Parts: sequence; C-alpha cells; structure tokens
Amino acid sequence: MENSREWKYGFWDCCSPFKTCCFAFWCPCCLYGRTASRLNNPTLKEHTFFNQDCCLYYLASCCGLSFIPLMMKRARLRANFELEGSSCGDCFKSCCCSICTLMQMEKEVKSRSELLETEGYQVPADMRYG
Repeated sequence: MENSREWKYGFWDCCSPFKTCCFAFWCPCCLYGRTASRLNNPTLKEHTFFNQDCCLYYLASCCGLSFIPLMMKRARLRANFELEGSSCGDCFKSCCCSICTLMQMEKEVKSRSELLETEGYQVPADMRYG
C-alpha cells in the first residue's frame, strides 16, 4: 500500500498548543498513553492517560529505549490514516526528537478523531440499496 496523504501538522510544529508541549516535555509517558488510547478508539469522548501503553513507554524510557514503542506507534498511526512516511523516517524521528514526534502524533490523532465525530459513520458507496 502506498501511503500518500500528508500530515496535517508538521514535525517541527511542536510548541503549539503550549499545554500539550509542556505535557510532552514533563510527562511524555502520559501523552503517549493518551495518544494510544485515541488511536485504539477514536470515537471515545474521554481518553485515559494512564494505561498499559503509558506503562510500556515509561519502562522503555527507563532503559533508554523509549524510541522503540514510539516508532511502532507512529508506524501504526501512518498505516491507519494512510499517511506519508517510512519506517526509517519513523525510527529517525523517534530517536532524534521524541517530543516533536509525540506532539505530531497527538495532534494528528486528535484532529482525525474529531473529524470522525463530526462526520459520523459513512455508508460505503457499494453498500447502498437502490
């Protein structure tokens, strides 16, 4: 499958919103958990911060390996929303700037889940009755 859609938010756009930026800097495991929660079920109104993904990210970061779950979640996000990019790019971005990666993922998942809420379920064209 060729990924062709562009990201709505740039990788270096990591200072806005400031609240999320602070959250990514001081408690990245919680932001990772919330993003994972949104990615697992985008239609939920309330998303949890503290979950198994949060714990996994925390444990990986204690060993200096936080880029691994971050890279894997970024690859899943790209696959789910058919976004442009590659596995090598995911690895590089996760290793070099985890805060920017977390921010971009959070904003992307949040905006796309809000889009699902406003659009609701759309019946595929080939499933309509004449």
